[in-house]
Amino acid sequence: MSVIETTMVEMPDGVKLFTVIKKPAAEGRFPVVYRRSPYYSTSADAIKELEEENSYDYAIVSQICRGITDSEGIFIPLIYERADGLATMDWIRKQPFYNGEIYPQGASYLSSVHLSYLDSNPEGVKSSELAVQDCVPYNLAFRHGIYKTGLSGSWTIRMYKKSEPLQRNFVDETFLTRPFAGASRFIFGEEAPYLEELVVHEDPNDPHWTLPSGHIGYRNAMRNLKTPILLTTAFYDLYTEGVVDMWYELPEETRKKSALVITPYSHAYFGDSRNVLNFENAKLPGETFYDYGLKWFDYIRGKRPLNDFFELGGITYFPVFGDAWRKTDRIRNGEKVWNLYLHKDQTLSSEPEEKSEMSYLYNPVAPAHFKGGICSCFGGMQLQDPPNSRYDIKSFIGEPIKGRHLMEGEGTVKLRVKSNCPDTCFYVRLSIIKGDKTWSLRDDIRTLCYEHPDYTAGSFVELDFKFPVHSFVIEEGDRLRLDISSSCFPYYFVHTNRRGIQAYQTGSDIATNTVELGEACLSLFESEF
Repeated sequence: MSVIETTMVEMPDGVKLFTVIKKPAAEGRFPVVYRRSPYYSTSADAIKELEEENSYDYAIVSQICRGITDSEGIFIPLIYERADGLATMDWIRKQPFYNGEIYPQGASYLSSVHLSYLDSNPEGVKSSELAVQDCVPYNLAFRHGIYKTGLSGSWTIRMYKKSEPLQRNFVDETFLTRPFAGASRFIFGEEAPYLEELVVHEDPNDPHWTLPSGHIGYRNAMRNLKTPILLTTAFYDLYTEGVVDMWYELPEETRKKSALVITPYSHAYFGDSRNVLNFENAKLPGETFYDYGLKWFDYIRGKRPLNDFFELGGITYFPVFGDAWRKTDRIRNGEKVWNLYLHKDQTLSSEPEEKSEMSYLYNPVAPAHFKGGICSCFGGMQLQDPPNSRYDIKSFIGEPIKGRHLMEGEGTVKLRVKSNCPDTCFYVRLSIIKGDKTWSLRDDIRTLCYEHPDYTAGSFVELDFKFPVHSFVIEEGDRLRLDISSSCFPYYFVHTNRRGIQAYQTGSDIATNTVELGEACLSLFESEF
């Protein structure tokens, strides 16, 4: 049996936040699992969630972020989480049920609320269990200078002042507004400084990202962490790349006591009906390790041995299209290199050929659409449209592959490209063809001036694309496909073909973009099973 109570916890600025506490029925002091969320529709939902949960011998403190349902104040993403999170922990430490141990827990934004303050190693925090969230604020908003409209953009517009009676005049095509800077006035009926400030800092070296306004505290969450952490992501999560980087950023002594789990799924990392594919024995709840978060805390507390599912100091992962979990200290590029060259007949071949050129028209007013956001935006793995589905998407397809292969690491694509405009964008997407279905694997996006600030229109330059780490199985008869385009709508901001910060551009131009073939190369890496 357990007891559920509710209270309003007062913050230093006087704002009170709705908080639910679930405690074991017995008198005493208990370790506290600490959660915060902006996603409840009503405070009753927060209560019901705890009523249905087996909390073992933990007390659970679940708080609704400010500005959501019955919590006072206004919700603006990331702004108040550090102060509110630390203040609530001060409140927890004063409670008669608190035994001196706090265990932050959450996924996605529910991880962000904790990443905001973990750099300070708060008193009482013994370990954390955080999933599917990057601690680098720049990565949440941009990839190589391109704003993630399908992630930061749509989410921010949906969540900004969520409980306030604002207009939300928004569809995906709203991001085609030129200039986009200033668009918040007609989206919300008022200027939203948070969104306006966010979209203009394209450069990761912009001083903005080193300031409190750029949420520098999040950036240091892993670098300074002294307590063990269990991190979880998925190969098609929005933040795969960032979570893996977070793992490597942990101090060595902290990483030795921690663990990372990577499932074959998407932002629904545990495996459920939201995933396009589900793999046998790959789901985290039930099939593999029920309540693995609380059991991780039990291990940290010395209450149970470490389940052999975890690789302490290492990574437990399930290759996509595979059939078993694997363990490693680091997912490296496989030792065997596959170099596949792009030919003028739009095939992929193991041998280069004589150089040739392929051009296409890129019109920012009519951007190319793709299905699935891979691991940079919402959508994840999806079935793909047929090859060359538009005039501005060029598809290159390999021959059926013999044998069974495990591909691991960070694949690359090397292109020489040019444009008749002073700047433009190039986008690459790798897919695998299995029978009559084509599944997305990885993608990347680059602009000419991000890589070559002094680019001159009409000149060839090299662009090096790198895919976030992956592990997937190729079966007999499968084929690989590489698409090249200059846009990926609605996942990335559509480049205007003009030089400068894209949100400030007042219009756009049509570009003729060219790729040099023959030696253009896709590189993947094979590991041993």
